[in-house]
Amino acid sequence: MPEPELDLETVEALRDIRYHRTPALRVTNERAAKAFVDEVGFCFLFGNRDIEMPTFWNAIAGARGGIPEEHNNVYLDRTWQWKDTLPARGEVYYAKILCNTATLVSLELVPFFYALSPNYGDIEDYLEQYEAGQMTAEAKNIYEALLKEGAMATSRLRQVAGLAGGGAVARSFERAIAELQAEMKIVKVGISDANRWGYAYVYDLFLRRFPDVPEKARAISTDQAMDTLLLRYLRNVIAVPEAMARRLFRWDDWEWGRLMERLTARGLIRRDVRIRGLEGTHLALAETVRSPQQGASET
Repeated sequence: MPEPELDLETVEALRDIRYHRTPALRVTNERAAKAFVDEVGFCFLFGNRDIEMPTFWNAIAGARGGIPEEHNNVYLDRTWQWKDTLPARGEVYYAKILCNTATLVSLELVPFFYALSPNYGDIEDYLEQYEAGQMTAEAKNIYEALLKEGAMATSRLRQVAGLAGGGAVARSFERAIAELQAEMKIVKVGISDANRWGYAYVYDLFLRRFPDVPEKARAISTDQAMDTLLLRYLRNVIAVPEAMARRLFRWDDWEWGRLMERLTARGLIRRDVRIRGLEGTHLALAETVRSPQQGASET
């Protein structure tokens, strides 16, 4: 069977639609911003140069391209504002959950991510991980500070967790915060002006913010969670090198192998797609390869 082909121009045109990178599809208010996150399922805030992904910024700007050098930009202002207000109201999930990159996730897909996390849904799960050497002491201190005292701005959280200060201590705090976010143990819940810059994130335990998620996640198998997240990703990005998708999700080799076999056998994906103008093969939804133009018109 010949390898299926896509044209690079067609791929980018489809991404323009999926990513809302056109003036006609531009996100113009908070309601539309939430709808965009719900539509794509998950997206980066501004992007990651190593990973193809829809971004909150490009949808609000209604255009391709990175962050403008000038900061007096109405679309940039909206991006910064809405990435705070939507999570603060609990309408989307916001955390560095993929590739240590700021990511917005629809509430629909949060249980699928949680099903793949090391959590069991108990607020004291962290103790077992710590005792097994799977959590740093800094992360444990931060988690316990929030557990005992409730939501806190970063300035206060540093003090209570014993991680106040600059240099190596500050870096340890940031690494621990990223660790806890990636494992869905803590979450940003608001903004505070309780520091000298007048802007600080407020964190709380994930389970206090989303108490119903563990129960929903228990009904989702590991296979179902992986299938759902990869298929949604491919729907958005159209086609990417398989190695890129693996870097994004960072699932174990044996899990990835089973995932590819499962979705290929069901006829849902193709691993041998070529894009004219690019080297190597790409991963794509089978339906996209069969009918790329139809996929654009249906969106």
